[in-house]
Amino acid sequence: MKKVVSNRPQNGVLYKGVYLRTFRYVEGEFRDYADLPDKTILVAKDGTRFYDLGSHMDLGWVVLEWASPPDDWQGSFHDYLLKFDLPKRKDCNLDFAFGPYGVVLETVRTKRQFLIVPEKIWEDRWEDVKEILLAYEWAKPELPLIGPSSITIGGDPEFEIYLDGELVPACEIQIFREGGLHGAIGTDGASHTAEFRPEPALTAGEYVENFLALARRVCREGILLSVEGNTFPLGGHIHVGSNDPAVVRVLKEEVEKFVEVLDDFLGCVVISTSGRARGGYARLGAYELKSYGWEYRTPPASIYADMKMLRITYKLVKALVEVLLKRGEIEYEVLEDGRVKPSEYLRFLDKWEVEHFLSFPKRWQSGEIVPFVPVRNMQKIFFAFRDEWDDDKRLVFKNALRKLRVGRPVRLVLYGLAQRRGDAFALPTAPEEWVLREEFPKEPYVGGAIPEIWVGIPYRFRRVEVIPPDLLKEFVSWVEEYLAQLGLLAAAMAAE
Repeated sequence: MKKVVSNRPQNGVLYKGVYLRTFRYVEGEFRDYADLPDKTILVAKDGTRFYDLGSHMDLGWVVLEWASPPDDWQGSFHDYLLKFDLPKRKDCNLDFAFGPYGVVLETVRTKRQFLIVPEKIWEDRWEDVKEILLAYEWAKPELPLIGPSSITIGGDPEFEIYLDGELVPACEIQIFREGGLHGAIGTDGASHTAEFRPEPALTAGEYVENFLALARRVCREGILLSVEGNTFPLGGHIHVGSNDPAVVRVLKEEVEKFVEVLDDFLGCVVISTSGRARGGYARLGAYELKSYGWEYRTPPASIYADMKMLRITYKLVKALVEVLLKRGEIEYEVLEDGRVKPSEYLRFLDKWEVEHFLSFPKRWQSGEIVPFVPVRNMQKIFFAFRDEWDDDKRLVFKNALRKLRVGRPVRLVLYGLAQRRGDAFALPTAPEEWVLREEFPKEPYVGGAIPEIWVGIPYRFRRVEVIPPDLLKEFVSWVEEYLAQLGLLAAAMAAE
């Protein structure tokens, strides 16, 4: 099934670089308003007289004449204007913009508007007239000439922050706190998530390098950038703009057409990789107008876990925007479920790029993609501590468990057991004298990119005393055995 998205005006006439709803030259006497469409421009010769109006005015170059109800008319003057839908002068911003050289009429019943402009002004000062018409949306620009440097692409991706294996609010770390809401590396409005603001670029490759330059600064401080988004909502917003005012105007006026195409080619593919915390932010058709153009807000931050995917995404976005700008429309095949036919992507991407792009959701859901901005020698043990812990006791467990050799990133969730449960651990591989003899509160989650392994820790070793070294060593061996049973140790995964 073919789909066509067009940003060309569906009706109107092209005149000197702009689309007008309609215009006509008039002279002598004029009173034919019934068939004029809304936003008709009447270019009047000097001395033209406009009859049957609800206003009277001599502007020097034209004269507006009162309507004259017949002698047997029984109603009021306004009723007469209403019955025949006659116009009267309307004071408005457009009228003010033209000053003494333009007047707006509006019909009483249907509210159609007409602009009267002197022929001499229309012909001799067309550029000034055009700018006013565009500013007040009485005209739409012809599609501008698009060169290789016309479109800029950028973004402001959001990340969850991990430091020393634990999720921490971005605002607690100096580099993000200092950047705040405006720095290249800062926080978003909620302050718990980090927000990066790379310089906009002309190519996808340049944008990825601009982003990586910022990411390297952060990662050198031992900080990891997570795109998982299960705790905080994370967006991978894409910015599209231009340094050419004519291009910016088209981008803004036709934003919904551009977003519709991006939804079809991009949003429908990646939206399923949004984190659980994204909630209502994970929706198609999301955008915000900006001074440079607009921000496409549908994509999640997940695309930043794969630099190839990120580059392909931005390459696709720029190509689609340029086609719609240059040609005024884009036509493509869609499947019965509304997805774009895979072969259509080959118009904008190489074959391997199409395969890599379209397989992203499957690779994400299977856990093949680690939900972090990739860095060398990334740690693989992450921690989450639930319930109350003394700092020193928490650090003891953390330092002991971080040495485990896992084959993929794993999150150990150490939660607190009530004091009444004694010294038992909620860990199925613990020996009989140490294991909690009840059903374990949380089953391990081994699907997805980061398996979560829940282990219950006695109150005594969280709040009263530090766990004895010999017992700590045994505890680590129990956890190691549990990870082996789940197939998460490095040796076990290598054997697979």
